[in-house]
Amino acid sequence: MKYRADVDGLRAVAVLAVVGFHAGIPWLTGGFAGVDVFFVISGFLIGGVVAERQAQGDFSLGWFWERRIRRIFPSLMVVLAVTTVMAAWLLLPREFVQYGQSMGAALVSLSNVFFWQTSDYFGGEDLFRPLLHTWSLAVEEQFYLVFPLLMLAAARYAAGRVRTVLGVLAVLSLGFGIWQTVGHAEAAFYLPFSRAWELLAGVLLALWKPVIRRPSLQHAAGVTGLGLILAACLLFTKDTDWPGAAALVPVLGAVLVIAAGEGGIAGRLLATRPMVWIGLLSYSLYLWHWPLLTFQRFVLPGAWPAAITVLASILLAALSLRYVERPFRSSAFLTRRQVFAAGGAAIAVLGLVAGGIVLAKGFPARFDARSLAMADSRLERSRGSYRDGTCFISHRFDAKDYRRDLCNRRDPDRPDWLLVGDSHAAHLWSGLNAANPDVNIMQVTSSGCEITLTKDPVERDVCTRMAQLVYGDLLINNRPDGVILAGRWWEKDLPRLAETLAWFQARAIPVILIGPIPQYSDDLTRLLILSWRFNDPGLPARRRLPWPATVDRDLRKLTAEKGVRYVSLYDLLCDEKDCTMLVDPTTPLQWDYGHLTPEGSRFLAARMRERGLFPAKP
Repeated sequence: MKYRADVDGLRAVAVLAVVGFHAGIPWLTGGFAGVDVFFVISGFLIGGVVAERQAQGDFSLGWFWERRIRRIFPSLMVVLAVTTVMAAWLLLPREFVQYGQSMGAALVSLSNVFFWQTSDYFGGEDLFRPLLHTWSLAVEEQFYLVFPLLMLAAARYAAGRVRTVLGVLAVLSLGFGIWQTVGHAEAAFYLPFSRAWELLAGVLLALWKPVIRRPSLQHAAGVTGLGLILAACLLFTKDTDWPGAAALVPVLGAVLVIAAGEGGIAGRLLATRPMVWIGLLSYSLYLWHWPLLTFQRFVLPGAWPAAITVLASILLAALSLRYVERPFRSSAFLTRRQVFAAGGAAIAVLGLVAGGIVLAKGFPARFDARSLAMADSRLERSRGSYRDGTCFISHRFDAKDYRRDLCNRRDPDRPDWLLVGDSHAAHLWSGLNAANPDVNIMQVTSSGCEITLTKDPVERDVCTRMAQLVYGDLLINNRPDGVILAGRWWEKDLPRLAETLAWFQARAIPVILIGPIPQYSDDLTRLLILSWRFNDPGLPARRRLPWPATVDRDLRKLTAEKGVRYVSLYDLLCDEKDCTMLVDPTTPLQWDYGHLTPEGSRFLAARMRERGLFPAKP
């Protein structure tokens, strides 16, 4: 297949979009679409090579998989080895166990399945999974296990209709992906059934070869294609339904750019030396950047450290291309049998390491007893107190899963107060319920949904349904004695909050607004442990985010103007010097950047009660 410099340039666009998104460039909110561009490019290149070999009668499965191993394995093995050393230094035992599991999954091209079961790509906690990015490699490898078999079968049983067969499969995959994104977004994101159409789009492009020859059309197609890719990277966000119909934008963009060829404006731009150089580094750069950025966030978060980390990733990618990728791609370096043997040996060795990490339970001896006791107080124990799937609708559930009979049950012998909001409301329920036995605390909470009268444009559709439940039903037909409104408030929420508070006042419904809680750039648990490990007691305070305190001051003013009762969590937890971070010597107040542990919820609720949270019932 003829080499095309513009395709390497398109690789550069894709990898820079992904790296920029992961590095936190604020205007690159849809940089994750670069992965979809990669899928199209991979399909185009592999489809073209396979079709060419088949036409020559020289195609075999051994040749195909040898080529894949030479391309994928060497750099991946090096990155896994280096990442394991860094993970052993920084990850907590439970995190290290998860790392070992993800490493084992990556070795057998099943990391997409692993992360589908255990994580949310856009979730905050997943910023600290060093191998999360290998999900896309797994999707490609699973596709390439099936694709050559499909091509052989189509050539034998559907000769002359190969493109039709692949086209039908692509349409089916696209339709399935759009359908699955609506109700099972995580599965649609990670699994190959809803991603295959993106790779097949590239394959079909290689088989049809619709290269545009008229210069004016080349210019138009190439520029339009780049425009679509850039639009996806700049306009889409983590709240965009993905990879449903929206993924058509970058995929169509990539198809147009490749179809336009090298002759147009876009092709010539992409074929420039800097773009081609980045494109040649793209695979190694993709492998290196995410683990490095992950550990950079552990040690030194911030924009400048992230920029330096990206530069370090480019340097390592260049070294990897020179000393790892290129030597192993040469057929003179190893025979086919040696390639398979070396690949199997590498998988076996690193698989033993991964298994050892899991069996050793993350080697807890790396940390002292106090750190280990604190690490045990984290996620698993904390989320159970939210009543997830009944009264708290997390990303795994839908509004229809809300249990009205359980979560909104009235009590004739006690005043009924309804707790409304997102996860920053849900983490209060267990504490409020324990600290106020004389009050019936009901609950309507949903992840990422502040549940104000009008919806934030970037919130999920489930937020609209939860708000309709609260303001269109529960507060009208089953009116409580009062409402506790809580959330992870931002500056942009103030106008909607003002409107919501006015709605309560117009209906004479008592409302208590709970302000934002102190929040951190990393898990408070991890920050405390690292502060002990590195003898740096000021570390957690330096990582405390400044903006929630500003929002707290603005909410004081807003509620004072509205005559609404306001509870400042900063007043309850902070003084002029510092904020409370521990309930006792081994139990943190918060288990992640801001959510309360069950003990922290009870601690905070007890302080609220001391201040007279609930007014006496008339």
